[in-house]
This record gives sequence, structure tokens and C-alpha cells, in this order.
Amino acid sequence: MSDIHKHFPKVTEEQLNQAETEAQQEVQQRVRQLADFEQLDLTQLESDDRIQAELANSEQNLTLSYLQYQQDRERYSPHYKDIFDFVQGEGLDDTFFEQSVTEGHPFHPMTKTKLGFNPEQVITFSPEFRQQAQIIPVLCASELVTQIHPTHSTISPEYTQWSDQLQNELSMQNIDISRYEMLFLHEWQLEHFVQQQYPELLQQEQLVPLFQHAISARPLLSFRTLDVPQFNAIVKTAVNVQATSAVRNVSPASIRNGIALSEAVAQIYAEGDYRHSAIQRDLAGAFLNINKEHANKVSYLLRERLPETTQAPQTHHLVCASLITKSFITDQHILIECIERLMERQNLSFETATTKFLEQYTTIILEATYRLLLEEGISLEAHMQNSTIEIQDGLPMKIYVRDFGGVRLFDRDVDIDGSTGLITDDFDELLAVFSHSVLYNHLFQLIRVLEQYGYEPSIGYYIIREQLRKYNDRYQPQIDLLQQPTFRIKSLLKMRIYEDGYDYQHTYVNNPLYEKGATTTCNG
Repeated sequence: MSDIHKHFPKVTEEQLNQAETEAQQEVQQRVRQLADFEQLDLTQLESDDRIQAELANSEQNLTLSYLQYQQDRERYSPHYKDIFDFVQGEGLDDTFFEQSVTEGHPFHPMTKTKLGFNPEQVITFSPEFRQQAQIIPVLCASELVTQIHPTHSTISPEYTQWSDQLQNELSMQNIDISRYEMLFLHEWQLEHFVQQQYPELLQQEQLVPLFQHAISARPLLSFRTLDVPQFNAIVKTAVNVQATSAVRNVSPASIRNGIALSEAVAQIYAEGDYRHSAIQRDLAGAFLNINKEHANKVSYLLRERLPETTQAPQTHHLVCASLITKSFITDQHILIECIERLMERQNLSFETATTKFLEQYTTIILEATYRLLLEEGISLEAHMQNSTIEIQDGLPMKIYVRDFGGVRLFDRDVDIDGSTGLITDDFDELLAVFSHSVLYNHLFQLIRVLEQYGYEPSIGYYIIREQLRKYNDRYQPQIDLLQQPTFRIKSLLKMRIYEDGYDYQHTYVNNPLYEKGATTTCNG
């Protein structure tokens, strides 16, 4: 952290010490909470060098995030009313909300772990610092690349125009385009993995990085997923860095499954009159096929961008995780700024506006997930990092779901890779994905934040319970979630300690929606 003043020139030693202390306290508090929650012995964690290294890295990187938040607060808070006023006043688009999530995951202690990045790379490639990363187009000998690109999938006109222009330029340089396919690689991955792993292919020009055609891109909430305005598309890249608890690669199976499943669910939404639900579809992808072990490290996925909202100043697309992060304008959660806008527009009290917000939000997300589960046997992993909510004048209007890696579904006529374990014949598996991602990691997190501002959590749980009951009355599922005193969620710390032990990866928690159970606040 010695060159910290290079990036934060005005930071004082006192501010740096405070940020370091706050980061350490936040990470250690999360460790204690999860250890208690998962019934882990803290001394076991303290003697595990690997875990301690991950935690130390998370603390170091969270310190940087806190410094960025403080710098933004000092610079912008005197000039704007709330974060929406800031976005409009600074001429930003809604990508900003992907880059606003200061603390990352709401309760994972390794929330900021990025093993493999030094502090300067953390600042360059992490979203909250709002820097530009470079995507390098790489020409690859055709026989070395497997393209996954369904003919019915439409890639943006901007991407097609860029591709045609590049082909014309390369043809003028007497490069035979027909010999090559294109891969898009994160600049870090090209330098730190590809150039070291495949020097012969580079020397033989079977891999040709086009550095002069590098594409500027903006890191999104998942830092290796990048917004590319030039393509009017999103590019998900492989980066061989451990972030949170996993190395962030892009497997061939995830490319294939994402394209097939996102298209299938988008079609179900369209044909089934899911009026408030949409899919941010995966469109195409490719990978280097010469080494099965490394195919997931030299790969990419192209995803569609969300519709622009810049022409509708009172409408925004917020990645749902941004709702439970603090705004550097007001130092309140962005969720509260939404509700305050709703209060102002409709002249409502805080409690009335909050209840209205939560009722509509719950209606929207349950349509997109629980109705789909009951009607189609497909359970989406729609936690806050995988979902984007459309907010108009403070009120939720529509949800977009992305990323199909954690989906579970009954077998159906969709061309997916069965080796990934997505297909199940157990309704309980579908319900477990729903309860973990949609209830515990999404709706309950909204209630947890609202409680901090005086909103009675039992009202929030009542709203969710009654909407679930209506679906259950209509569809009569084989397991009624409202009659289950507990449900299963992932054990985040145990998953780090016992990496291969499936039995250790889940914890059963009290279900605050249980009809006969006491209402409790769920805070991880």
C-alpha cells in the first residue's frame, strides 16, 4: 500500500488508518458472524494459512474501496441531492450502478479477495474505481477454436460493424482472415496466462494478439465481465484470479448452457405473458480447444446489453446489489434513496412508500422466479448480483435476470451440457436454489437494510409470505415452503475450508416465512 498516494493524492495518514481499521473490522465481523452461523471453530480458521491469506487480501482491497468511497463523497456530495441526481448531472449511464457496490458481497468475508492482483491492478480492474480495462482481440488459427454461436442469436449491429471494419483493415495488411477465428481476452489474462502458457503458438502466429485494436471496456460488478460501448454488448472474459471464493474462468459448458437457457427462458417469458420479467441473454462465445484443462481460461462469452434509459431521466436500471450499498452522496443505502423519491413523487410516508416498494418488488421477482419454477421446473439463481431492477420514479417496474451457471431445472428439450449438474429430478433442489438466491440473498437482504431505517421486518416477511401463498394455492407444489421451519443455504466459510466436501457446503437456517415460526431478521 506504499504507493497509495498515486491513486488517492489527497488522502491523509489518518484517513488511510481509518479505512484500514474499518476494513479489518468489517471482514472480521463477517468471519465471526458466519463462523457462529455455520458452527465453525474460530481457532480452526485462525490456524489455516490459506484462509488467513484470503482474508488479509480482502481487508487490503476493501481498504482501497473505502478510500474510493470517501474520495467520491468529499468530491460529489456537496453538489447533488442523491445518487440519481449525480448520475444525471455527471452525464453517466446506468453502468455506474454496477460500479457503485463498495463492499461487494453483502456478508462474505472474502468479498474483496482478488488473489493474483497487486493493489494497482485491483484499482485498474475493479469496478468501484471506474477505470477502463482493455479487451484484446486475438486471432486464432481456426482449428484451435470452438465457436458457440447459434444462428438465431442476434449480435448487435455495432459489433457487426466493428467486426466488418476490422476484417477490411486486416485484409489490406494481407492477413488471410479465413484462416482465423476471433477470441476476446482480458488484458491481464493475455499477459499473465496466455503469453506464459502458449509461447509457441504466439511465435508461430497461430495466436495473434491485435494490441493496436484493443477495446476499452468498463468493469462491471463481476470485474471480469465488461461493458463494451463500442459493441453495444457485454463481454464476459476469463481472468485466472481468485475473487471471493472461486477462480473466475469461463467454461465451455457455461457458454453453451448460458446461450441455450437464456434463450429458452426469454421465450417462456414472452409466450407466457411474464409482463415484468426479462432475460439479459447470452448470445455467443468461443474457447481455445487444444487443451481441455485450460479451455476455460482462454475463452469469452458475449452477452446482450440492457436497453438504454438515458432518454427517460426518471427511469434507471440498477443492478440489485447496488440497492443495499450506500450512496456516496447521502451516505444512505441506495434503496432508501429510491423510497425517498417515491415518497416525494406520490406524497407518501416512509412506511407507506416502503411497503408499496416492497410489494411491487416482490411481485416482480416472484413472477420472474417462483412462477417460472412452479410452471416450468426451472429455478433461476436470481440473487442480487445476477439481477437488475428497472426503477421508475422510485418504484420497481421490471427485472432482468442474467447468468445461468447456478440454475437447476427438470429435464426438458434444451441443448445443455448435462455434465454440469444443472438437471435434477428433485423438486427440493429447485426450491433450494430459490430459497438461497431469491429469498435469503435477495428479498431478505432488502428487509435487513430497511430494518436499519426503522421499518418493521415482520411487515416485509408478511408481504413475501402472502405472495408466495397465492402461488402455492394456485399451483399446489409438492413442497410448501411456508410449511418448512428451515431451509438450506450455502455455507460460505465451510465451502472455503472443505473445498471438495459437498456435505459441508450447506447450512439450515430458520425460515422467517414459516407459518408457525417466529419472525427473525436474516443478516448472514
